[in-house]
Amino acid sequence: MTTPAPSPRRARVMRRVGSATAALAVGALVLSGCASGDAGGGDEAKNIVNLVTPAQPESLDPQISTDSIMGEITGPIFETLVTADENLQVQPMLAESYEVSDDSLEYTFHLREGVKFQDGSDLDADDVVASMNRWTRVSVAAQEAFAGSEWTKVDDSTVKLTVTSPSFLHLLYLSQVSTAYPAILPTEVLDKVGDGPIEAVEDIVGTGPFQLTEWDADQKIVITKWDDYQSVDAPSSGRAGAKDATLSEVVFNFVPDASTRTMGLQSGQYDATTELPFDSLDQFADDENLTLDTYMVGPINLVYSDDASSPFSKVENRQAINTGLDRDPIMLAAVGSKDLYDLVHHNMTLGQKAIWDTEVGKADFNTADVAQAKKMLAAGGYTGEPVTVLANKDYSEAYNSAVVVVEQLKGMGVDATLDAYEWGAFSEKYRERRDEWDLVVFPFGTELDPTQTIGFLPTRAGYFDGPELQKLLADFRGAPTQAEASALFSDMQQWIEDTRPMSRIGDAHNVYAANKDLDLAWFDGHFVWWNAHWKN
Repeated sequence: MTTPAPSPRRARVMRRVGSATAALAVGALVLSGCASGDAGGGDEAKNIVNLVTPAQPESLDPQISTDSIMGEITGPIFETLVTADENLQVQPMLAESYEVSDDSLEYTFHLREGVKFQDGSDLDADDVVASMNRWTRVSVAAQEAFAGSEWTKVDDSTVKLTVTSPSFLHLLYLSQVSTAYPAILPTEVLDKVGDGPIEAVEDIVGTGPFQLTEWDADQKIVITKWDDYQSVDAPSSGRAGAKDATLSEVVFNFVPDASTRTMGLQSGQYDATTELPFDSLDQFADDENLTLDTYMVGPINLVYSDDASSPFSKVENRQAINTGLDRDPIMLAAVGSKDLYDLVHHNMTLGQKAIWDTEVGKADFNTADVAQAKKMLAAGGYTGEPVTVLANKDYSEAYNSAVVVVEQLKGMGVDATLDAYEWGAFSEKYRERRDEWDLVVFPFGTELDPTQTIGFLPTRAGYFDGPELQKLLADFRGAPTQAEASALFSDMQQWIEDTRPMSRIGDAHNVYAANKDLDLAWFDGHFVWWNAHWKN
């Protein structure tokens, strides 16, 4: 049968910057315009663009890394069998076409001819099978959604995916290019690295219009145009269709200090950024050389340690903090304007309301009842022991949120201390050493479905395993259609309300910027580097 296009995936919300930044230039999906003066830091003769961002990724392994900046950098390097167009509908990419069996248990993909990897080798079914079977083993998203599945070779240009049960998740996950995504790599690279993370620059090899040429640790990553790229012969749309690499080079500069990034953008040293410092937005209001707009970057959540040594290993104490939190002051400190955040009571985002919405938890959300929180903490056995709040220095919205969270905890009678690190050390401590923190303020990305949020991730804090959770996940993942999955979302959210693995704080909207002389599209939370060019 011909598979129907799935319902819209994550809806990144594009909004105008409001009251605090009303003077900012009107932004659009394509950043373009006419600016006086030079084209900033871009070397037009060489077609180079310099982007600045707060932190480098821990890894550029597209199948493993969950850092959002990894997706920004590798999106032009790697490609997937299918992808999403501007309407978030599934379209072929490395696959020329695909079919789904009547029982939705088999997917057959026919590969495009003439596609090469950046190392000069030809793409064939062996590469796809090796890549996709690895992805199902190493990706945090695929491990559950594709459990028991198998990719097999039919012939040199055809592969088959066999799944154990129908699910709306399959094409949804296969078409996403953000974090831990199903990139296709050469068999030779996969034989070398196995299921471990790809570390060597020479092993970052894809089929996309740009290739990785340099990684100077903590300084920059450089991708350059790949002249032998074989483009799809179809109109460009989102991540689908034709990709024309006009720029010769894109440099991702890593600058943790917000004031240095600000000065670099204003001086023209840098041409674009995925996020302006929130406390510097007014400095850009009258900048004639930049075009700005906003996008929903993702939730800021308070996650509780489930280590037995923490007072928050007890659900009573987790519920107490959730009752006492006052979200608005936290989010105002994070982003500086009421127009740059949303408060959402459930695990998904406001922009996903069409498919993920529920009344569960709404009545008790953001009560900010400090007196009741104190009573609940006493009932939970908290007696004033020191509590560590882990935070990350590189992302101002998360750090500023953590500062206010600590003060609110103190108001509830909790002896809280802030412990902040740069991204690499923060990420390792959060994932691997949860006995060294009690709460963490974490900036998450927008996830495709609820199973990728805290409470449902087996390798993260707050995963309280047992028959009830496994049945809930099995029922949800087994939903054959988006409509049926949406109907089960209330059950998913009730689990969060009952176990309280984390507290939703708010959803932050970032402001991105680019030089007005640069035609540069924005799609699904990332710049689109193919088809971008300097106007002059």
